[in-house]
Amino acid sequence: MASPSPRPLSALEAVRPFRPRIALTYGLIFLEDLLELSYPWATGLAIDGLIAHQYVYILPIVVAWTLRGAIGCFRQMYDTRLYTVVYNNIVTATITRQRSAGVRTSDVAARSSMSRDFVTFFEKDVPTILTSLVGIVGSAVILFFYDMTIGAITASLFLPVYLINRGYSRRSAMLNAKLNDQLEHEVDLIEENDEQRINQHFTLLRQWRIKLSDAAAINWTIIEVLSIIVFMAVIARATFLPTTETGDIFAILVYVWRLMENLDHIPEIVQQLTRLQDIRKRIEAGASIEAVGAEIEKAHEQDASEM
Repeated sequence: MASPSPRPLSALEAVRPFRPRIALTYGLIFLEDLLELSYPWATGLAIDGLIAHQYVYILPIVVAWTLRGAIGCFRQMYDTRLYTVVYNNIVTATITRQRSAGVRTSDVAARSSMSRDFVTFFEKDVPTILTSLVGIVGSAVILFFYDMTIGAITASLFLPVYLINRGYSRRSAMLNAKLNDQLEHEVDLIEENDEQRINQHFTLLRQWRIKLSDAAAINWTIIEVLSIIVFMAVIARATFLPTTETGDIFAILVYVWRLMENLDHIPEIVQQLTRLQDIRKRIEAGASIEAVGAEIEKAHEQDASEM
């Protein structure tokens, strides 16, 4: 009697064997971010050193920049080799699982294409999130060391930004679900070759993408207005600091710019996270609720044992 075929892997199970290698890339990215975070401080030190004709103070920025360049070069080449293999595993698991579950070929084709976005999350979005967190939290902490008032002014941005993006995440989730629903019909419409329905399909896609873009633009604009107010307050405070060197003022302003630059990434990150949640539901179609629940519980147990 033939033995039953093994259960097709879910998206998370397909990624799990690569966790140590993915963790290595994230560790290298974190190290790059820390080195980049030192740039304003090291540049300010170099400015003060040059003014005082003490050229040895140029060394910190040269060392930090060189190390980051070397690490970044290796990490980018390593990433490409890693994530192409991860994608192959996920797309194979997606097609096998959904065909076994009787999902239509057109839906399987759409979802296997979506699985590229799932890999992009690990390859691009997680590093962006990590870099943004290091930039926001690291800059805020360093600003407190330069001046407590400036640190408090910049930290005051965090609560309104959180509240704004909490509401935005709900709207983004709804719009992404509508967009992906429409995308799953694309292969069927192409096979029908009905010009009117095809035109209607792409019109609807355009409308959902415009709504997503408009929601992100409104979110970004509100954050920008808040950032302008905070930045002007920081300039006013920095101008009247009595004991601050020229290099320190430069570093303070750059850290504020860096913090606000990373806050600008939050709408994009929120949209990508909500899109990923919807895509994961689709590419894991055919897996039972019990199996997915057991998988998540197992992952939590493994994470707890590793801590």
